[in-house]
Amino acid sequence: MKVAVQLGGSIDPKLNLKLQQVVEQAKRMSMPAATIDSIIKSTQTDKRQSKSHLVEIKGPGSCIILCEVFTDNLHGLKQILATILKKNASKFSDGSGGIHFFDEKGIILADPPGNLQENKSQEDLLEIATDHAIECGAEDVSILEDGNIEFLCSPSAFINVQRALEKLNYKITSASIEYLPNKLQTLSDTDLEICSNLFEKLENHPDVVKLYDNIA
Repeated sequence: MKVAVQLGGSIDPKLNLKLQQVVEQAKRMSMPAATIDSIIKSTQTDKRQSKSHLVEIKGPGSCIILCEVFTDNLHGLKQILATILKKNASKFSDGSGGIHFFDEKGIILADPPGNLQENKSQEDLLEIATDHAIECGAEDVSILEDGNIEFLCSPSAFINVQRALEKLNYKITSASIEYLPNKLQTLSDTDLEICSNLFEKLENHPDVVKLYDNIA
């Protein structure tokens, strides 16, 4: 939420689309309204001018890693991360176009309406969900192994697609905007092991928010 407030520039969800997205997700996870309000208000007393940054990394086996960070000292943070990267056969690749190996998409997971879960084959369910996706403004849809239906959309349509699906009685279980790889990189077992250690070290740093990769 603090990231969303910084990026959107307002503590009012009605005026801050990013904050609105985070708040709606928190409500779906049954976070109490009082807790949400407390977190939002705490951003007003935090004097650090922290900002969100996307750091590009060339990892083992030439894989690409996008590291989302939230910090008030990017230069200092990159010095710390550089040591971790060097120990794990990786380096910064900012400006080399790594971001082009990813597409930014809204990902919405939802349980289908009750009437669609009864006596429907996977093929029939997918056909109906595809019609609903078109109606709601989503770009793609698929049925996952756990029965959830995954809708993909552009970030600009993210909120509207969620609301349209809810009007069709879909129960949204998760919604986020993420970077999806459009070109995958196959790694050797050795490189995969190095990547596993690298991810663990990066994720343990408090200023690292999320990691995305194009590993096959």
